[in-house]
This record gives sequence, structure tokens and C-alpha cells, in this order.
Amino acid sequence: MQIYYSLEDSPVFNRDSVTTFGVFDGLHLGHQAVICQVVKDATVRDLSSIVLAFYPHPMAFLAPERCPPILTPRKKRLELLKALGVDIAIFVRFDAYLAEMSPGGFVQDVLIDKLRARQVIVGYECQFGKNRTGNAEVLQSIGAEYDFDVTIMPPTLVEGTPVHSTRVREAVVQGKLKLAAQLLGRPHSIIGRIVRGDGRGRQIGYPTANIHAENQVHPPNGVYAIQAKLKDRLYGGILNMGMRPTVGGLTFQIEAHLFNFNENVYDKEIEIFFIKNIRDERKFPDLESLVKQIDQDVEIAHGVLDTEV
Repeated sequence: MQIYYSLEDSPVFNRDSVTTFGVFDGLHLGHQAVICQVVKDATVRDLSSIVLAFYPHPMAFLAPERCPPILTPRKKRLELLKALGVDIAIFVRFDAYLAEMSPGGFVQDVLIDKLRARQVIVGYECQFGKNRTGNAEVLQSIGAEYDFDVTIMPPTLVEGTPVHSTRVREAVVQGKLKLAAQLLGRPHSIIGRIVRGDGRGRQIGYPTANIHAENQVHPPNGVYAIQAKLKDRLYGGILNMGMRPTVGGLTFQIEAHLFNFNENVYDKEIEIFFIKNIRDERKFPDLESLVKQIDQDVEIAHGVLDTEV
């Protein structure tokens, strides 16, 4: 898969394409349905399949105070796009130039002149152009004028309700991990970097990886059974997320204890897959009580991972 990080850096493509565009935060089942159709139709027509994604979210430019936290980091989106068979992925920062583009200008300058689109596939809720004045029906009318095909994909339903990024976010922050996994087609995950902690976990027999994962959607504070991807290997584990009240913690922390793992991995990147909540975070009277509870948490997590993964 070819990857570009702006329209300016991408070359003049030498093949016509089947294209889609959007934010694609989450790359949930609805997004996947659109992208799979792009890849399928491009293969049938012997054209390039192109996904144009806005990153970060356009709200980061339009109204930063209302910009939602990241549901799926760019690295994860690239991994998923590659797995779906996309030929070309272009990540574009939404700016004043794009914000002022009319729907027709966006189609002419970006989709036709730059991406050589012969077919554009979008979801039923597609919006684009200045003040979001373009939608799927507007795109169809422009397509008839400029002689390219437009395919509007219907909603993807889970439990009778359309899948969309807001619904996924709500499921995650409410701790409905099973529903979030259904909507995403995979367990919800965060990606972060392992940083140095105070070493307290090692002192009590449970060394932890302290994870810095900036501005990503995560479930409520508590203890979770997890899988962790580290250096291209998967490990089972437990994770505590919260304020660590038993030891007088003052700041939010994410700490993962990986089973059968004891390596120095500071500054390495790690992906955490949330499998199931084990319990809420709470304050224990002393460290001995906390350790006894962690012993139980580990036993429960092993059982969860043995039966649900």
C-alpha cells in the first residue's frame, strides 16, 4: 500500500481510481463496508483503490474545543487499511484551504484532478465542502455533470441501529466493551508509549508497563483483562487505569502487567486491547490488601482470556 501524508506530497497518479473520502475515525464496520466496496469495484474495473482520510479530525481546525478524542490512531488506521487491500492511503490535514472549498471545487480539484476518480463511493451520511453543504445526493448530481460514478452505501446495522463513530465512542466511555467490539469488528484498543513509573508495581511483585496514550478514547477507570501487542507479539495481561488511590496517586495513569513477560521496554510502543472489565478502581486499606486483590484479578483475567479470546 502506498501512503502519503498530504495532497501536496502525493504524486500525479498515472491510473484512474475508485475513491472514497472521510474522517474514518474508528474504521468501524460501516467504514469497512465502504472501503471493501472501493477495493472490490477497483479490482473489477482494473483501477486504483484510494482512501482519502482527514487526520486529525476536521474539528481540530474548525472548533478545537469540541474536537472529540481519537478513537483510532493513524497508525492503527493504516494497519487496517492495508489489511483491507487498499492500494493508496492519503492522510490530509484539514485546513483553511479545504474549509473554504465548495463541494464542486473539492470534487474538481481533489477527486478529479488529483485522484483521477472514475467512481466515488461514500456512506449515506457523507458531508463535504464549505459549511458541509455537500452530501451524498449533491455528490451524485456533480458526478452526473462530470461523468463519474457515485455509489452511496446504506447504513451498516448492529442490533438494528446504524454503526457510526459517535456510537462507538459512547460504547467505549460507558464501558460497553462487548458492544464496542461488535461495532468495530475487533476489540477496542489504544496505542501508547511505555514510560518510566515509580517502580511500585515491581516492589509488590507485579511489574507494570506505564503507558502514555495521549487524547485517545478509553473506557472508565478500573481493572481490565487485556491483550497487549508489543514488538509484534501478543501477550495476555491485566491493566489498571485510574488514580491509584491506595498509594495516594494524584494523576491519571495507565498501568499494564503482562503475563510471562519480564523485559526492559521503556520507550517502546504498545497497543492495548480491552477484553473485559474485571472490577472498578477502589481504595484498599493497605498494600497487603491490594496485593491479595491483584492476585484475584490475575486469576480472573486468565480465565477471561482463556474463554473469550
